[in-house]
Amino acid sequence: MKKNNMILILMFAVSFATAQRPTEKNDYNVKGNEAMQVLDFSLAQAYYQTGVSSSCDLYSIEKLTLIWQVDSSMRTILNPVMEQCFICLDVNASKRDTSSMNMLILYYREGIGTNQNEAMAAYWEQELEVIRNPYQRPATTQSNARPTREKKYFFGGYAASFEAPFGVNIGSVGRTIGWYVRVRSNLSFQDYAAECDGVGKIIGEMNDVLPNPLNIKKSSTFMGTGGIVIKANPMMYFSVGAGYCSREVVYKFREIGKIDAEPKGEFWAKYNGDSSFKGIALDLDGIFKIGNSFYGSIGGSLLNFKYISANAGIGIFF
Repeated sequence: MKKNNMILILMFAVSFATAQRPTEKNDYNVKGNEAMQVLDFSLAQAYYQTGVSSSCDLYSIEKLTLIWQVDSSMRTILNPVMEQCFICLDVNASKRDTSSMNMLILYYREGIGTNQNEAMAAYWEQELEVIRNPYQRPATTQSNARPTREKKYFFGGYAASFEAPFGVNIGSVGRTIGWYVRVRSNLSFQDYAAECDGVGKIIGEMNDVLPNPLNIKKSSTFMGTGGIVIKANPMMYFSVGAGYCSREVVYKFREIGKIDAEPKGEFWAKYNGDSSFKGIALDLDGIFKIGNSFYGSIGGSLLNFKYISANAGIGIFF
C-alpha cells in the first residue's frame, strides 16, 4: 500500500509540475487534470483521448502514459488509445522531436501500444544521442540501419455465408493495407441424371417412365474470393474483393411406369432456371478486432449481380 501511495504522490507531483505547459490550455487537458486530482482515471482518460484523436497532443499522451503505468487495471480499456499514442509518437519522432523520441523508447521497452521491441528502443536511443551530440555520429553501417517498425500481422479463421456456411478466411495486414483470400461452400455435391427447364419440366424423353416431381431440392454452392484489407483504426478493418461463385440446384423426381403406373425408382435432375448460376461474387465486410488477437467479421456478398448473401466469420491474428 505504501508503494502505491508513493506512486500516486509522484504522479500528482509530475501532473502539477507540468500544469503550466501551453497545451494544458486546451479544455480537454484542463478537465482531464481535474479528473486526475480526484482519482477518476476513467474520466481523465476520456478527456485526454480527445487530445490524442484531435491533434496528437503530446501533453495528453504523457498523461495517458502515466495512467497506463500507475493503474494496470485500466490497460484493457486503454489499449486502443495507446495504439493511437504510439502512432503519434512514431510520426513525431521521425520529425526529430526529442520529447516524442524519449517516450517512444519507453513504449518500445514496455510494450505500450505496440509489441515490446528492444532493438527499436535501442535505435531511438541512438538517434536521440545523435541529436544531443551531432559531432559524434557513428559511421553508417548495416547494424545502424533502422529495423522494421511495423510488424505485418497474419490472420486466419472460419468464414461462413447464408448460401455457403462452411469456409476459411486467411490474409495479412500491415500498417494500413493488406490482402485476404476466402473460400466457402455448403459441402453439398449431389450427382444428377437429367436436367429440367425453368418450369421444372424434364428436358428430353424418358423411355417407359414418366417423371413425377417430389418437391425436394438440394443446392451445391461454392464461392472463392480475394481482395484487399484496409485498416480504418487499430480495432476496425474493411475487406473488399471479388471472385467466382457457382450455385447448382437439383430437384428430386420419381419414375412412374407408363404402362402400370407403378414407381420404378428415383433420380435427381439439374434445374436450369435463374437459381442455378455461375458468375462473379463481390465481397464487402467489416472486421472487428476483439482484444489483441481475435476478430469477428460481418458483411455481405453480391452473387452474379442478382443475389445477396450475408457473411460472418471469426478468427485470430498472429
